[in-house]
Amino acid sequence: MNRTELERILAGVKNVTVCAVGDICLDAYWLADMKKSRLSRETPHFPLPVTGERYSLGGGGNVCANAAALGVKKVLPVSVIGNDWRALPLKDCLARAGIDDSFIITDPGRITPCYCKPLRSGISDVVYEDPRIDFENREPLSEETEAKLLEALAAAAEKADIIAVSDQLEYGAVTPKVRAFLCETAKTKPVVADSRDRIALYKNVIVKPNEVEAAAAAGCSCDEPEKAARLLSEKTGAPAIVTAGARGAVWYDGASAQLIPAVKTAGPTDTVGAGDTFLAAFCASYACGADGKTAVCFASLACSVTIKKIGVTGTATPEEILRVTE
Repeated sequence: MNRTELERILAGVKNVTVCAVGDICLDAYWLADMKKSRLSRETPHFPLPVTGERYSLGGGGNVCANAAALGVKKVLPVSVIGNDWRALPLKDCLARAGIDDSFIITDPGRITPCYCKPLRSGISDVVYEDPRIDFENREPLSEETEAKLLEALAAAAEKADIIAVSDQLEYGAVTPKVRAFLCETAKTKPVVADSRDRIALYKNVIVKPNEVEAAAAAGCSCDEPEKAARLLSEKTGAPAIVTAGARGAVWYDGASAQLIPAVKTAGPTDTVGAGDTFLAAFCASYACGADGKTAVCFASLACSVTIKKIGVTGTATPEEILRVTE
């Protein structure tokens, strides 16, 4: 992608409104200084003395954060959260990113999805991450909440130029009825979906799984992203993207598959959240007129920024993306 084309896209995304529907989560980082730990009197354990904490948007929330960082006109998240302590920092993260939360439904009977990551430090420079603590719902949405969600989605979709779908959790916001609405909407408005386990259920929708998810859905090897993209496109009736890490990403437009190489980066990388960056960047550029292959190239550039941000689900600003091409 040449500089002129990149600048045109970055200017164009400023006029794009993205509706992001799905599983908006909170990422919590609890920093424990083990030098301050003392053996518990009640149990034979050394507790984790938390000396710092930070919160960021995860899952579909990270898609929203990345779209906002790119400078789109507006991000409209559609999801369901609970009325619990995790909802407060989640809403605060949305507010700090300038993201409208008026289409997010609050259900007191639901859990606000959250991934808590305890990070231990000690005398050395080593930081050790304990097993993650996950807060997830274990049952489907109620009919009443699902109806409210569908109403919010219809209103947000009407205002949007493109819809990004983050369908990750087993009992999340993307129910069969929500998916059916998205498949129908995709006949007249671009919809791009990312899903771990249900990517093959989408029709008329541009799908964006990684190579493992695509292989499982298409019934082929992880080493055949081009074949997986073709087979998924045949199932969905729409173009398909298969991201393949350091190898790059495949764009299949219904006629041919093209592997767009990943942007080369030096030094340590952290791929957590890279798929969210890709989804947001692809949607923003595709909605402002970039063709599929160009939008994949733009998304890859954005990912080359965020994977260099260690220990966070980072975002990529226009200035950071432009520096990649210098």
